[in-house]
Amino acid sequence: MPKPSRPLAVVTGASSGIGEQFARRYAREGYDLVLVARSGPALQAVADELVAQHGIAVDVHVADLGVAADVDILAEKLMNGLPRLDHLVNSAGIAPEGDLADADPRALRQLTDLNITALTLLMRAAIIRMRPAGRGTIINLTSAAAYQPIPHIAAYSASKTYVLMLTEAMSEENRPHGLRIFAIAPGDTETPMNPGAAKNKRQPNQVVDTAWKAISGTAPSVVDGRTNRVLAAVSSRFLPSLVRLRVAERMMRHKI
Repeated sequence: MPKPSRPLAVVTGASSGIGEQFARRYAREGYDLVLVARSGPALQAVADELVAQHGIAVDVHVADLGVAADVDILAEKLMNGLPRLDHLVNSAGIAPEGDLADADPRALRQLTDLNITALTLLMRAAIIRMRPAGRGTIINLTSAAAYQPIPHIAAYSASKTYVLMLTEAMSEENRPHGLRIFAIAPGDTETPMNPGAAKNKRQPNQVVDTAWKAISGTAPSVVDGRTNRVLAAVSSRFLPSLVRLRVAERMMRHKI
């Protein structure tokens, strides 16, 4: 069980990819952990390794955050079931591809439930817990896709725009309460959710390094990787809407 004497981080989507790398970074920094994911065996394997390597306490919390009851249980745990709560990383998410007209309605509902609803409710629970302490950090995973509408992955990019806007608003809303809240926006990154060969893919540990450096700053959002930062700035600030939509559509036709 996590100990009140050590800082505690809760990481969702912690069984693989960026979430797993966040868990590994917190373990190296001496944090106790609550690791959350759907896959119990994979999550336990990560937990066992981190306990053996770093001598920390790790609580494995198996949950499907696309299920309302599981979100409610975890939210209650954040508010009342932990000895302390110093950091929350909302890394769990899904990225279905293809035209909206061809999408499975169940997959669209799952995207909304996981990428938007679960993240919002877990962030709310963490804020409620952290405000009285006058400290705490919340890191939400958005995407470089959040910075403009993107045909052929429209629902995903829109869900990440929601995360970006909500997180930036919460950053300012909770600044007077001593909370550090920001979004990290990866671009093309080598994860189980984004397999396949591509040039210049970032690695999950690079995304975590970018986020870790941002903790000590004040920016409400950061984009991982220089190229991604440039593309996000150009697409969101300088290109006319029709131009950026046409460019994005051509780039994403292979997702159909």
